[in-house]
Amino acid sequence: MMKAQPIRTCLGCHKQFPKNELMKYVLVKGMVVRDSSGTGQGRSAYCCNNKNCLDVFFRQKKKLSRAFRIQDGQISIYVEGLGVKNEQNQGI
Repeated sequence: MMKAQPIRTCLGCHKQFPKNELMKYVLVKGMVVRDSSGTGQGRSAYCCNNKNCLDVFFRQKKKLSRAFRIQDGQISIYVEGLGVKNEQNQGI
């Protein structure tokens, strides 16, 4: 009997996929970082490897804040090779 594969929802397009088909992002010291190993602990968010989904994923900080259960505006996004994409909102 095969074990059921976990299903996760993409924060970009809101479609459900098996966990291994999505990219996993974790929160490390207030910064969203891709977890390429898939073994990061704590809360995580998932996104398709689709350019449109990634654009939506990185633009919607409110959804990321909700996914990681932190206050809106206390989040930075780190894109590997590009550094910080979105600076923290300093109450502006």
